[in-house]
Amino acid sequence: MDNVKLDRGIIHLMLPFRLNSQWTPDANNQEDDIWIRTNEDVSKLDFLLEHVKAFFSKNVTPGTDEDSACIIMRLKKDSHPVKLFNNKNYLLSNRSFENQEQAKNVLNFIVSIDPNAFRIVFHPSTKVGILLFTVEAVKSGKNTGPQSLADFVRMNYLLRMFNRSTEPYLISQNERPEERNKATMLLTAKSTNIFGKPEISNIELTGWRTGHLVNYLLNGLDEKYKVELFDYNRFTPVCYIQPAEEITDDEIVRRALFYFRKVYDFDHSPTDESLHQERETIHPFKQIYYATSLEGAVVLNNCTTMDSEFLKSFYSNSFQKSVWLYILGVLQRTILLQLLKEVSDLDPDDPKIVKEYLKRYTSTSLKAIFSKVSVYHQHNDYYDLIIHNLQINELKSELKDELYELNNLQRQFHQDEVEKNDEMEKQYDKKLNIILFALSVFGLTELIYKVIENTEMSIFEHALAFGIPLVLGFIFWKILAIKRE
Repeated sequence: MDNVKLDRGIIHLMLPFRLNSQWTPDANNQEDDIWIRTNEDVSKLDFLLEHVKAFFSKNVTPGTDEDSACIIMRLKKDSHPVKLFNNKNYLLSNRSFENQEQAKNVLNFIVSIDPNAFRIVFHPSTKVGILLFTVEAVKSGKNTGPQSLADFVRMNYLLRMFNRSTEPYLISQNERPEERNKATMLLTAKSTNIFGKPEISNIELTGWRTGHLVNYLLNGLDEKYKVELFDYNRFTPVCYIQPAEEITDDEIVRRALFYFRKVYDFDHSPTDESLHQERETIHPFKQIYYATSLEGAVVLNNCTTMDSEFLKSFYSNSFQKSVWLYILGVLQRTILLQLLKEVSDLDPDDPKIVKEYLKRYTSTSLKAIFSKVSVYHQHNDYYDLIIHNLQINELKSELKDELYELNNLQRQFHQDEVEKNDEMEKQYDKKLNIILFALSVFGLTELIYKVIENTEMSIFEHALAFGIPLVLGFIFWKILAIKRE
């Protein structure tokens, strides 16, 4: 891999998160917020079917707030990260920059971070989202060649881990103090820290770390809604690679695809069986490979110098479509994980909460889970690969099993309520009968007094006066008893 030079290498880093309090759609319009809604990505989604495109783009229309559709946000033009990263190169290393002379096994790469690529894709109904930003490998200098494939693999491994001792350092390649001083805002501009106590160091000398950037980007949301990450130590990377020359060695291709989609150190060697597994890779065109797993994804554009510029640009441009497909897959997985968490926390004895959850689940399932996403077969093939390897269908089945048990509990709860109501009706009828009987006795007593006072009545008339009410009362009692049964 050291001999394979890259024409281009890009890593999109995705970080799923959840909010622990209610989202308000107008929050991103506040002046102190660095995020704002955007419709800039709508044109990139034309390859999607209309209902799938609507899942991403429906809320870009002014005044539209569809809970089951996404909100896409970008950085404001005057935000600090835009000023920090715009048209500047950074050094990426596995060691602090202040003591690299004494350190062993130092890795250094030159990268650029595109401020226009920062995104938050948020799903209001489930309160989950994905933070997304892009790091691109840059040539070392005018007198040196491009980075090698092996370097790019190491760079990918460095970037995907954060909030731990192996987290990489970044520092402005421009050594002027005013340039490096701009990074101090990543520590000082925000009062709280998602990961706990902030690191105390002179980041103008040591370099700042990706955890600082994540804290800065999500801090505004954290202050309002309390951000919680699904995984505190790992980004999900999606890599795009275009070598300067065609890679003719199939073993190198397979090994590269493995490293980019798996969380392994470059020094660990995969087995032959792992390299040749077909369930995580597809090769729909001679020039392009797709590979994906739970840990990450990669698109390899293996063009030759003999290929036309049309082919080179076609595969390069198609990478953005691949990124959005993987965003969709990661978001679907995140949504299902959140729904599974919520259903495990539900109180099954509270029918109102259960009803609200089932309603939200149904709406989400109808509008966020798709079988096919495009009219082009290569996009559907890649989406099928993503769905399979992100275990979307398994999560759906697990959630359905949970909902089945929840429905059984609700059915039993409803049956118990019906029996309880029947018993209450019987008790009510019994009390009513007693009241009616008491009223009948009082009426009969009054009649007796009147009859006794009437001395002119014969014995037969007295018998009828007492007998008729008794017979009618007995008949009335029997009718009520039959109705109760």
